[in-house]
Amino acid sequence: MAIGASTQELAALIDAHLGELRPELPAWRVADSPISGRGLFAVRDIAKGELLFRERTLLVGPTAHRGRNLRTCTQCYRQPAGEDGSDAAALCTAGCGLPVCGGCVASPRHAVECQLFRKWKPKDPSRIDPRALRILSVVRCFFLSESQRQLLYAMQANADRYYMREVQRAAESFDHFPRDQDMLEYFYRTVCAFNTNAFESRCQVDGREVVARALFPLAGMLNHQCTPNAAHHFEDGETIVVTATERIPLGAEITMSYAKLLWSTLARKMFLGMTKHFMCQCPRCQDPTLTSPQSNNF
Repeated sequence: MAIGASTQELAALIDAHLGELRPELPAWRVADSPISGRGLFAVRDIAKGELLFRERTLLVGPTAHRGRNLRTCTQCYRQPAGEDGSDAAALCTAGCGLPVCGGCVASPRHAVECQLFRKWKPKDPSRIDPRALRILSVVRCFFLSESQRQLLYAMQANADRYYMREVQRAAESFDHFPRDQDMLEYFYRTVCAFNTNAFESRCQVDGREVVARALFPLAGMLNHQCTPNAAHHFEDGETIVVTATERIPLGAEITMSYAKLLWSTLARKMFLGMTKHFMCQCPRCQDPTLTSPQSNNF
């Protein structure tokens, strides 16, 4: 499968990905961006508050961050039943090492993931291993359709010095993790796509905040500006909603902020440099009146 796609090909893949969520007459188009790579541009004047698009995730899975509750169903994000709060009460009884609730244990998606993880043989199926749990969002690339795989390969995927480590750490939690180089390269590229484009999607499930690592190809093309004209929220853990926060004129690029809007210039630059690996050159960041020591407070 060829890596990369022309802008026209990417736009067609995005249309197929959106499916019934694609607006009949989108207010935007995909085009090359002067900011970075590709972006979305207004094809007409867009009103403040206007819904730009809703999009379902291409790939999603647990963040498995330290401090997060790992006892969350990998399918519906509910907390599996169990009085003692132990890993054993949340884990699939088949021995795949994945937490799953009673309502999802027989679901088709869990069935194929369970079979795969059991084939790889978790080293300790009696506890939830965050290394194995985090790789689940990457492993789900196995189950994409051909057009979805093409879209994944068309997405920007920047490699940093640590991109192999996530796969290597996951391999340490299984006895028979794949060693085939082509398969590992597929995993590595998926990790890079996540690192470049992923959102931490937040939603409420049964009164608890759930955070998932989600890949939204269209929303991921929105370039960063510290004075953005669009914002997003999550309808649920697997659906993102993007709206205009101000009037966007015909031809303007639609942008969002990757950092907190109220952070100082120094704070934003540090955050973007460490997490997104670029230094913002937007007008707000280059305004000398906003870079004084008095302005650089969180």
